[in-house]
Amino acid sequence: MLTLAIKVFLAPIFIVFAYLIQRRYGPKIGGIFVAIPFIATPILLVIYFEQGKEFFHQTIIGTYAGQIGVLVYILLYTHLARTLSWQLCFAVATASYLFCAPILSVVLTNFWVALALWLAIWGVLQWSAVPFDKHATLPVAPKWDLPMRILSALALIFMVTGFSQILGANLSGALAMYPVMTSIMSSFNHARFGANSAIAFLNGLGTYLVFVGVLFFPLLLIVT
Repeated sequence: MLTLAIKVFLAPIFIVFAYLIQRRYGPKIGGIFVAIPFIATPILLVIYFEQGKEFFHQTIIGTYAGQIGVLVYILLYTHLARTLSWQLCFAVATASYLFCAPILSVVLTNFWVALALWLAIWGVLQWSAVPFDKHATLPVAPKWDLPMRILSALALIFMVTGFSQILGANLSGALAMYPVMTSIMSSFNHARFGANSAIAFLNGLGTYLVFVGVLFFPLLLIVT
């Protein structure tokens, strides 16, 4: 319940900041901002204080399953966005996440193996990054665009949480790590501003996630 409360409280704030940043500096910078683990950090702290050190360390290893799922989500969405609608891109990328994350949450039990696999997938993502127009400007969005992003994020959080309570442990864990902010921002950008905006946002996010995977999570293991 506390984890849900954190998400519900922080998600609207996170969406507003990401939206305003991308309006001012472009979708790629907005994606870089989303790479910062504002929501994951307090949730992990709750797990640490409620469940203890050993459980917390296992949770960190398990988060790499979700993080790899996010990289696969970005990889597929950016490549499909060039030719497909946002609905199809969202559906295929989400399906890929829900396929990869539960399997990896069972397979990955060693931190170094999880980190190595994460780096391998991240390297593929960077090597095959879809080019985009860096100088493109975002058109003026309607006034209801930002409220719709917030409401959609909250609806998705409640839906994911609801399904997590009735499904098995592995799939529940995968759903808990589903990239709500990433999916909302990328699909809304795609629908409102076009494929270039979604690709730019996801490229910025994917590139700077390396700091989360290589520095943030390992540092949490060291300091705890």
